[in-house]
Amino acid sequence: MELQLLISRRAFTAVCFLVVLSVLGGCEERIHIRTDASDPRLIIYGYITTDTANHGIWITRSSDYFSTEKPQGISGAGVSIRCKEDIYTLSEDASEQGYYRMETPVAGQAGETYTLEVSLDFDGNGEPETYRAASFLPPAARLDSISVVPSVFSENLMETLLWGRLPDREINYFSFHLYRNDTLLNDSLRGFSLSDDEFLNSKDIQGLPTFYLNQRRESDVLIPGDRITFQIEGITREYSRFISNAQSESRGSIPLFGGPPANLETNIRCLSPSGNEVGVSGFFTAYSKARISMIYY
Repeated sequence: MELQLLISRRAFTAVCFLVVLSVLGGCEERIHIRTDASDPRLIIYGYITTDTANHGIWITRSSDYFSTEKPQGISGAGVSIRCKEDIYTLSEDASEQGYYRMETPVAGQAGETYTLEVSLDFDGNGEPETYRAASFLPPAARLDSISVVPSVFSENLMETLLWGRLPDREINYFSFHLYRNDTLLNDSLRGFSLSDDEFLNSKDIQGLPTFYLNQRRESDVLIPGDRITFQIEGITREYSRFISNAQSESRGSIPLFGGPPANLETNIRCLSPSGNEVGVSGFFTAYSKARISMIYY
């Protein structure tokens, strides 16, 4: 009886396999995928931080999906950033089309909300549109010290450990960056490191591993005398989600036949004229910075 059952299962499996092959073999209909260029979108991206600087905003026009050229900067926009009664005017940089900088250096203040406003006739109908976005500037973490030590996971890895304290807010969101001799080691979108403090039992940071440096990778090799700088940015939940989604889109669909690419959610809104159909992408955010350095020996 057991032998008969085994034969029956094998026969059933073989039949199923032949059915699948016949179905796949019969799929001969051609699939036509449209690759027409979509309408260009307005892209506004920028930030203000707790650094004293001439903070800037980039305003560009999206390129075709298959284009290898840099997005075109847009001139002629009116740009300002407001906080309470203070209004900071931004002017287009003479050396970079579409890049607008504050006329005087300003340091963002933690706990305040900053509002970006852009006036621009993007669709060329002779009537300027008004775009607006707002962002809260979260408090900064306190950094006490960092250390670079051999990793317990591999003899080829060095890890950076961090001591300090997180802000007392219930939940904080962060991005991390690591510099070696003023060179940013994670300067790409994929290398952008995000975290929050939901998984920590305490606001105190005691030897928290933050980065791993592969000593077999030329860019990560440490030499005695190198200056290592760790930087932590206090960011909003919305900006953390924006970066995370951008990373997901840049990696492509998993599995292969998953959903198509999508425009990232933005906090920039068109206020006027009403019913405007200009597509807009990008993000405006405010964030705090804290950094600490050491010399590697």
